[in-house]
Amino acid sequence: MTADGRSALAIPVPAADPLLARAAGQSAAARRGLPAHLTLLYPFLPAADLGAATTAALADLLGQQCELEVRFTRCHVRDGFVFLRPEPAEPLHELIARLRRRWPGLRPYDGRFGDTVDAHVTIAMDAPDGTALARAVDAGLPLRARLTEAWLAVPGAGWRLVDRFPFRAAPSS
Repeated sequence: MTADGRSALAIPVPAADPLLARAAGQSAAARRGLPAHLTLLYPFLPAADLGAATTAALADLLGQQCELEVRFTRCHVRDGFVFLRPEPAEPLHELIARLRRRWPGLRPYDGRFGDTVDAHVTIAMDAPDGTALARAVDAGLPLRARLTEAWLAVPGAGWRLVDRFPFRAAPSS
């Protein structure tokens, strides 16, 4: 949870909630107020700076995105960080790049992991035995999910949904 009041842009992936529930005893990765999700841009703008111009820009940019069907086929582990990568990932990388072009001063996770971060669903951030947790999550895979909207959320006593931005573009043929 951020201490500085900065918001987050994420795509909810409720189909992955049961996988987070499997991990709940081993990690506090699930954030109160948000279901399983793919983070688009965190941190986003300070909650105090969110206004009509920002939400209009988000509605326009995100409304140009078409709904996506993704698969999660295996759980990945890196230094106690347990996560799922969506397949295909390219449409999400393109969406993140469009957001970064619109708000160029914002770096994913303040640059802690470099300038680009692959789209992922966090299962655990501090798993003492990430490999065992990944095996338990893998038992629930493969998983398909339809991504239909992005959420803007702000911190508080957990995360609070501020706005939803449906993906409205027609898929290209």
